[in-house]
Amino acid sequence: MSSIVILGAGNVAFHLTRALIENTCNVRQIFNRTLEHAREIGEANRISYTDKISEIEKADIYIIASADSGIEEFSHYIPYDDVLVVHTSGSSPMSVLKGDYRKGVFYPLQTFSKERTMRYDNIPFFIEAENPEDLKKLNELGNRISNEVHELNFASRMQVHMTGVWANNFVNHLYYIAGNICEQNNVPFDVLLPLIQETANKVIEMSPKDAQTGPAKRGDQVIVDRHLEALQDDSRLLQIYQILTDSIKRVYEK
Repeated sequence: MSSIVILGAGNVAFHLTRALIENTCNVRQIFNRTLEHAREIGEANRISYTDKISEIEKADIYIIASADSGIEEFSHYIPYDDVLVVHTSGSSPMSVLKGDYRKGVFYPLQTFSKERTMRYDNIPFFIEAENPEDLKKLNELGNRISNEVHELNFASRMQVHMTGVWANNFVNHLYYIAGNICEQNNVPFDVLLPLIQETANKVIEMSPKDAQTGPAKRGDQVIVDRHLEALQDDSRLLQIYQILTDSIKRVYEK
């Protein structure tokens, strides 16, 4: 079984370490530039941790689980050549890894928060490597955690990462906007939770196109105009509402 060292101590590193250990993978160490953060993950999983480059242990695979902006810096810390180094980014190429070691990608398509308990077996992993042997190694590692592992090159992986921005980041921001409007009208955000839950349930059982409802789909311009009038005092929200309404209309106008 391949030995693993994880570099980074954010949300992805937190959950990836837990997922690997829960599936009896040999995670030997956590490295992070801030010792307190490394200690949090290391002690929780009873593995070694350090903030010193000189103490990074020898392993078969090094997983850089950091923000995209930190990948290149972390990649300089690995003092070994005969190893496989991967990052977990959906929107960075393998070439961001700087070193004479072998390179790859081990990207989980999921939103991670330390406070959340998660099922790891249904998280899709997208892998890439410079050579077939390492690709096989990453495929085996991914299958230890998940039921869904895909080989994907950088161009396609970046597109997949962008779908996550559309489906998660943008949608969550719309929840934020809706919550602000509720607050301004002395209505608790909780009133939206049954609607949010039903919307999520519907797209599990039917296509998003078939699940769409609302005035834009119906072509109900009277209701759309009333909403636009209500947003006249906030040009930013007015623009967002109009762009999304026009986009929905284009899908269903025929």
